[in-house]
This record gives sequence, structure tokens and C-alpha cells, in this order.
Amino acid sequence: MLPPPPSTRPRLITLVTAGVSATVLLTVLSLLILVDHFAISYARHEAEQRLQQLSWQMRDALNGVVRKATADVRLLSALPRVREARSPAEVRQVLESLQKTFPDYAWIGLATPEGKVYAATQGVQEDADVSAREWFQAGRSKLYAGDYPPAALPGQKLPYHADPWRFVDASGPVLGPDGEFRGVICVRMGWGWARRMVQTIFAPASQQYSADVFVVRRDGVAILGPQGMEEQKINSESLALASGGGFGSLKETWADGRDYLTGYARTGTPGDPASLPWSILVRQPEALALSGARALERQILLLGAILGTVMALGGAVAARRLTRPLNALSRAIEERLAAPRDSTTPPDVQQNDSYHEVQVLSRALNEMLRNEQCHLDALRGLNEKLESTVGERTREIARKALQLERALGQEQSTQQLLQERAAELRAILDNAHDAFIALDPGGVVREWNLQAERLLGWKRSEVIGQPLAAMMLPPLLRRAYERDMRQLAESSKGDAPLLSRRVELMLHNRAGKELPVEVSLAYVPRSSGHLFIAFLHDISERKSLFASMEAMALKDTLTGLPNRRALMQALPEALQRANRLRQSCAVLFLDLDRFKQVNDRYGHEEGDELLRQFAERVRGAVRRTDTVGRLAGDEFVVILEMLHNDVDAQEAADKLIPALQQPFVLKTTTVSLSASIGIAIHHPDDPQDTETLLGRADRAMYHHKQQGMQRRARR
Repeated sequence: MLPPPPSTRPRLITLVTAGVSATVLLTVLSLLILVDHFAISYARHEAEQRLQQLSWQMRDALNGVVRKATADVRLLSALPRVREARSPAEVRQVLESLQKTFPDYAWIGLATPEGKVYAATQGVQEDADVSAREWFQAGRSKLYAGDYPPAALPGQKLPYHADPWRFVDASGPVLGPDGEFRGVICVRMGWGWARRMVQTIFAPASQQYSADVFVVRRDGVAILGPQGMEEQKINSESLALASGGGFGSLKETWADGRDYLTGYARTGTPGDPASLPWSILVRQPEALALSGARALERQILLLGAILGTVMALGGAVAARRLTRPLNALSRAIEERLAAPRDSTTPPDVQQNDSYHEVQVLSRALNEMLRNEQCHLDALRGLNEKLESTVGERTREIARKALQLERALGQEQSTQQLLQERAAELRAILDNAHDAFIALDPGGVVREWNLQAERLLGWKRSEVIGQPLAAMMLPPLLRRAYERDMRQLAESSKGDAPLLSRRVELMLHNRAGKELPVEVSLAYVPRSSGHLFIAFLHDISERKSLFASMEAMALKDTLTGLPNRRALMQALPEALQRANRLRQSCAVLFLDLDRFKQVNDRYGHEEGDELLRQFAERVRGAVRRTDTVGRLAGDEFVVILEMLHNDVDAQEAADKLIPALQQPFVLKTTTVSLSASIGIAIHHPDDPQDTETLLGRADRAMYHHKQQGMQRRARR
């Protein structure tokens, strides 16, 4: 039986020719990419730099003209003949002399302080009222420069001109020899200087690069530009950047839909009224700026095509000569494959000595064919032996399979028993009163019961595989938690299998609320490491109970003020703050006079009501930062802090007197009582002895009580 014919494959000559062509094509494409990336980028960068330089040249030229005009205004205002202004003719002679020197000055005039033109070149506008003109208003106090776009001067019609009339005004104040304001001098420049500047500076750039120059006012109208663009509104990104004070260059699309490279700058100085804030735009079509780089791309592409064609033809000729011996070998191999399988003498591959590689290949093929025949003979003997071996292995495999089936059955029963035990343990944990959590050595949650879901808010499916510390512990406790876990693991190695520890922690539940819990933590060693197991018990109610009991222990039940115990805690803290801040504090000792008589006459309920009202009045008469407390009976203490001097303590006591002298309206009667006040002051350098300070205030209070006075005592 003949082997199936092999599928058609491309010949070596075809592969060599295609490889050479592909290599040339890739080389040309790589060159094009490099040219596009570097040459185009370089050409664009050079064009942008050139346009930016042109915009700077135009900016500097315009600034120079405006500075020249303002300098001439400053010069004219300093001339004695202008400052003294004896007659219009004398002033006019000076102004016309300057106009002859600089023909670009279309009009020069001097206005009086009232806004009347006193003298002007050629007598134009003399006696005209210019008080409302911007150059007059701005030039009264400082040098000013501004553009003047109207088509005609006020009060006089200008002759017809092909271009719109535009002017630039430069003005400044004229002060007399005595420093008194005498008027405003104004120099009005025509627009011819701007066009001559463009023709002189930018004509070569326009002819070589086809660059357009725009001068744009603050309102976005082009006052200088190519034909058809003047007096047109311009809206572009470069104008916005230049108006904001920026300078540089960029690529943008103008209103005509074409892409341009635009250099931009702004004239003048921000905040200087003697300069003009014009925007300078110099644009060039992008296609023209990059034309040289594009031509280089086309030349490289043409050269690559010619080179690829020549190399492909040369590769085809070389491949044909090199593959001729290989083709002879391939035909001999095909004949060998076409010979019958049972042939005892298949045809040999003839020796080919055309060049070394083919010679070695043909010799190797003959050797391989002889070795193949020997191997086929050996395989026939091995095949017979293999059949007997396969029979023996089949019987052995059947016996092993029976043993494996029995082992699998035993393992399945063991697995079922383990699942039952796991279900029992799961039920026990889910019905436990405390939350149960199991963690691996890295602090990742491995077990989580229902009580943990209720207590902390996270579902079991949400926390399994998540780090516990990042979820529930505040950042300040995470390092302590990790350190305790390491210490627990190290101390438990070699001990009993289960070592428990009980600690209290403040956790965060899912809502971000702090939750105090008591944690019973244990270390459980395993064959593949260890586990930490923890039972969490909510102690919020216990904490709240302790807090309320502590608050009750520090509060007077009758008045709601701090009791003696709270005062004994607050007073040392106040003395420490006074020493630390280097400010005094004082203790006021208050005793309600004739309280016992009211208590004996009207009963204890009325006495208690009197004490409550007394406490409210004292609390309302002092600052919120001061501490008011009840020592016992009708004795009260006020701790005053942040006192600048001893007089502040007296003023605080003075505020208490009017409040305590008001009648007390009780349930059955109204009484008027007085109170004795003793003052003891603690200075920053005094010893911190609270008993001595209270004793001084108590003695001061009793001293004045014995004298029967409502004054304050200070000791």
C-alpha cells in the first residue's frame, strides 16, 4: 500500500525570495517610521521655534515703538516751553518740530487741565473739548498708551484711505515748575509704521515660509494681518493663550478648516498703563512646514522599492542555484517512499558532491536508511516479546484495580464520617452564644459562625480569606495585634496543644461603629502550621454600666454638679494647666447664708429646691470653661482658669453677686438670701497643694461671714 501523497508545500526558492522581499520591506517601513517619528517631529519643532521667534521679534518691535512714543511724551512734558506754555504758537512750534522729526506722529497736542486743546500740530483740534477722551483721563496722573480704532478724529473728517484709519495714543501729565498740574500732552501715531515694520521684518519670512502675521486687539479683532483678515474677529487657542500673558507655539485648526503651526506672544507689561496689551500671532500652514520631511519620506519609499526589487531578483537567482542539488535529493527520497513496504532492497539515495553541505546530507541520508532497516528488524522481535509482556501486565492491573476499589470504598466511608463530624461542629459553633473566628498564621479568616455575623455585620462568605486586622481593628491597634499574635504563637510552641488567653479589645463593625469585646484567644498547632481561634463576647452593656456608675460617682445627685470627689480630681489638673501655661487660676468658696433657717422653716424639699436654683445661678454666671461643684450642704466651689491677673478673679466674683441677690422663687414661698464668697488665687510658681488652696478659700469665706458682709475676701 502506497503512502498518501504529501500536501503541497512552498519550494525553498519561493521562501528565500519571499524572505528577502519581506526583509527589505521591513527595513523600508522601519526607516519610514523613524523618519516620521524623528524627522517630522524635528521639522515641526523647528517650525514652531521659528514662528515663536518671529512673534517675539514682532512683540519687541511693537513694544519699542510704544516705548519710543511714551519716551517722547515724557520728553515733551519736561520741556520748559511746554511746561510754562506762554502761548499756543510757541507750544505748537515745539510740537511741529517733533512731528517733522518723526513723520509717523499724525497729531501732537497739549490739553489744558479742563480738557480743552491748548495747542496742536497744524492747529488741528485746537479749542476742542477732549475731556471725555481716554487718553486725557488716563494721562492726567500717569503715562498712558492706548489704541484708537475709530475711522475719524473727533470733530474732523479724515481723508479717504484704502486701509482703515487706526491710531495709537501716548499721553502723560504736564507739571509746571512749581509741580502744579498744567495739562496733558498727547502723541498720536498713525498706522503706517506698523505696516512698514511688517514689510521690513517679516517680508523675508513670509516669502520663504508663507508665514502670516496678526496683531490682535484685546477684543479679539485683527488690526494687522494678511489681506481679508483685518478687522475680522479671531477665535483660536493661541489667541487665548497670548491674551493670558503666555508665549510659545502650538498646532491648531483655524476657521478656514486648515491646520497651522502658530507662534504667539503678547505685547506690553501687565499692570503698566504705558504699554499696549496686543496679541501677536504668526502662523504657517502645517503642510508647508513639514513639506521637506514629507519629500524625504517619498524618496526613501522609492529607494526602498527599487532596492527590494533588485534584492528579490538576486535572491531568486541565488536560491535557484543553491536548491538544485537539494531538489535532486528530494526526488530520490520521494522514490524511496514510493517503493513497496515489503521490498527487501529499496532504492538507495545517490551520493551528491555538488558542495559540502549537500554531500554531507546525502551521506547522512544513506546511513539513516540503513539504520532504519536494522531498527525495523529489531522492532519485529520486540513486538513479539511485547505482546506476551502486555498479557502479564493486564492480569496484574486487574488485581491492583480490585485492591484500589476496596481502598476507595473505605476512604469514602471515612470521608462521610468526617463530614458528619464537621456538620456537628458547624452546628455547635453556629449556635454558640459568642462569636467564633478562626485565623491562619497570616491573620486571614478561615472560619466565621452565625454569632460573628450578627455581632460584626459581615457575612461568612464576605470575610473568608480576608485579613481580619484590616477589617475590624483601628490602625493604631494593628501593629499591637500582629505583635501579640507572634508572641502567642512563640509562647505556645512546645506547650499544651491548646493555650487560652483572655483580653479586651475595641473593634470596628461593618458600620464603622466601635464595639468593645472580650476575646478568648487560643493557639492550636496543626500538622501544616497552626491556627488561632477566638471567641468574642460583646461587653458593650458592661462598659456602659461601668461608665454610668462612674459618672454617678462623680456627680452630685441633687444639683447635677460635680461632687467633692470630682472636684478633688479636677482641681489638681487645673493647677497643672496653670503651671504649664504660666497663667493664674483661682478657687471661689461659696456658702449660702441663713440656708439652715430656710431648711428648718420650710422643710427639706424647699431647701433642696433652693440649692438647685442656687447651683443653676452660679453655673450661669461663670464661663463654660470654669468648673462649678458642690462640696457638701450649702457649700459650693468654683474653679476659675486662664486668669491674666488677680483682678480677673475679683471680676468673676462680682458677676456672681447680682445673680445670687435675686429672690429665689420656691414652690411655697419666695426668699432672698445672701452668699459669702472666699477667694484663693494660685500663681504659676506656687506649690500644687489643693488642700491648702481650698483651706485658704474656706477661711476667707468664713472671715467675711463673721463680719456679716456681702463683700468678697481675697487672701
